[in-house]
Amino acid sequence: MLPTPSKPLHHFLKYCSHCAISSHRFHPLLTHIANRLSTTTCHHDSATMSDMSAPLRSRVNPATGASEWVVEDEAYDYHQEIARSAYTDMLHDDERNKKYYEGIRRAIKLMHSRGKKAKVIDIGTGTGLLAMMAASSGADTVHACEAFPPIAEAANKIVVQNGFSDKIKVISKRSTEVIVGPGGDLPEKANILVAEVFDTELIGEGAVPTYLHAHEYLLEKDCICVPHSSTIFAQVIQSELVWNWHKLQPVKVPGCSDIIPPREMDTCAGAASVHDLQLSQVSPDKFTSITEPLKMIDFNFTKGDFDEERTTVTGTRTINEGHCHGLFVWWELIMDTEGEVRLSTAPTWAHPDRDKAQWRDHWMQAVYFFDRPLYTKKDEQVQLILSHDDYSLWFKIRPGNNNHGPIHASPERPICHCGGHVIFSRPRIGMLNDHERTNKYLQILQKKITDSSICLSASDGSTIALAAARLGAKVYSLEPTPMAHRVMNTMLHANGLTDRVILLDKRAQDMESSDINHEKIDILMAEPFYLTSLLPWHNLYFWYARTALANHLADDALILPRSASLRGIAVEFEHLWKFHAPVGQLEGFDVTTFDNIVQRSSELSDADTEPQPLWEYPGKALTHDFDLMTFDFTKPMPATNAVECGQVPFKWGGTCHGIVLWMDYHLDENTTVSTGLQHRVKNSSRALHWDRHSKQGVQFIKTNPRVEGSEMEALEFEVTFNPTHGNVHFEFGIER
Repeated sequence: MLPTPSKPLHHFLKYCSHCAISSHRFHPLLTHIANRLSTTTCHHDSATMSDMSAPLRSRVNPATGASEWVVEDEAYDYHQEIARSAYTDMLHDDERNKKYYEGIRRAIKLMHSRGKKAKVIDIGTGTGLLAMMAASSGADTVHACEAFPPIAEAANKIVVQNGFSDKIKVISKRSTEVIVGPGGDLPEKANILVAEVFDTELIGEGAVPTYLHAHEYLLEKDCICVPHSSTIFAQVIQSELVWNWHKLQPVKVPGCSDIIPPREMDTCAGAASVHDLQLSQVSPDKFTSITEPLKMIDFNFTKGDFDEERTTVTGTRTINEGHCHGLFVWWELIMDTEGEVRLSTAPTWAHPDRDKAQWRDHWMQAVYFFDRPLYTKKDEQVQLILSHDDYSLWFKIRPGNNNHGPIHASPERPICHCGGHVIFSRPRIGMLNDHERTNKYLQILQKKITDSSICLSASDGSTIALAAARLGAKVYSLEPTPMAHRVMNTMLHANGLTDRVILLDKRAQDMESSDINHEKIDILMAEPFYLTSLLPWHNLYFWYARTALANHLADDALILPRSASLRGIAVEFEHLWKFHAPVGQLEGFDVTTFDNIVQRSSELSDADTEPQPLWEYPGKALTHDFDLMTFDFTKPMPATNAVECGQVPFKWGGTCHGIVLWMDYHLDENTTVSTGLQHRVKNSSRALHWDRHSKQGVQFIKTNPRVEGSEMEALEFEVTFNPTHGNVHFEFGIER
């Protein structure tokens, strides 16, 4: 069920038009981005601009930092909802489709065996697929609810085209708005509920209130639900990788005291928001299992005998010694009342089908973090506490006896009080904890900084500014975002650097000489990283900042990084291409109408390039990596467009699903920080190893052309950088 978004979220989704992420992938900083973007809507005066019915929207350009007006179609937000809804990925989930179909068949057969008509209600029907499965399985009546009007209209068309108009009634309402009784939407209560209202966290789409409302108002007492029930599993783990997504670690500065996180951060429980990812891509050598996977809590959807808020305690013995850093969590659906048809979202290394497990992205796995690591020895007893409300789960761990069951006092929901978990995403925290990456900057700064050095940091929330002060420099740091300013100020106090680092709540474009006491900057440094950047080249904002600061720089100022390269590689993805692949026929039902709607919405709302965390999505190289364009930060930005053309031979054969794009930052002639490939592609495996801290850009080639990898085939490209608007435009083609 896809709800109509509220207006503030509407505006945020509008800004995220470049971001190929469904709602479960949102950055935690919704409020900050909404405030920083200051998105407003203005309709044209109809008397003077009668030919323009679209609204003007104001936004901050993430690359240039400038405010700009953008003309967008009135229906833009709706089109983006459809294009980014993850429906296509969900419909490509063959296991889901087949097991729902089997669960529906069994429920209808069981209801008929009781001598009753099978009266089905489908909540969140989407394409109408599950409703059509019910109708074709012998349901006597089928009513399908869909809250999002464009999808409800599509479902109605699909139902008609598949010959079920006399058996299925589509209701364009939320299930909580459905009227039951003569003359109402539902003439009488249903006795079979079919619903797919689940997300990675199971209950994050509102499954709990949806089922509880349905049992009270829409269903008969002896009803059957498909799925019948669900179980949430959790496994306690020790993992440096996981812990580095949660807590800032000390930064070691050569010859100086460490930069330490403030106590407020160290003791903060963090945000309760789920960190979802493809756990199958986390190699077992990256974590130690402290416990076996544990059954934590059940939801019996058929009975509906659960509360909106519950807390349970599960006792177990540890299987390994170590620090309990967090949990890997997944769930299982039991589709039928006999428990014979099951669907698991476990990662491949814990899945009953192992490497044959169905790939999916609409349901992934979740990572939850403990506020403090609990050290345990092997075979010790621990208690794992799970709590949930209408939409969220959270966990705690404690040493204790082995028991299982509900407890009355619900542990407090984790809330970030330090600000760091609000301002920084999990990958950003991981980036700040990447000592190898940080050391590349520090090695250069250590050589250049003297006691008289004046540095200016132009990154958002960067610990490198503090490290430069430790090395002896006087540092000015631009922190125009109030929350980031507060967090960095806390860092300064924790490290005794308030006299060495001066925070400026200004953008580079607004800085005046008096802000830096009329001093000249010896070292201008940035990672670069900016909170509003979505695509790799949005961090070219550093070049705009450097240009704006030109009059404040010493003649021999060091610019760090000195330059950047925009790089690319042609890739065959194992699964990621399914995001854009048409569905066509599903279990004998024609849903091409939906394909057409998604395609049209994608054309109207999607940017050409999408950001994706590619370490989670396997693929193979079709070319070697190559340079597309370079940017010289030692010089101010030119006023004219830059254009680069070239071609790269296809080295290997396969299906060219798209071109992956990223930025490499050159600190000096021998030191580079890459946001993309971490190792050169080897001929034998063609494997791709991506930076875990960054999203790479993907320009999909939706025709999915086949290449043979011969000397006669090459990827042609033309790249245009427009410095006025900060746009980077790509044209790719295949020369045969």
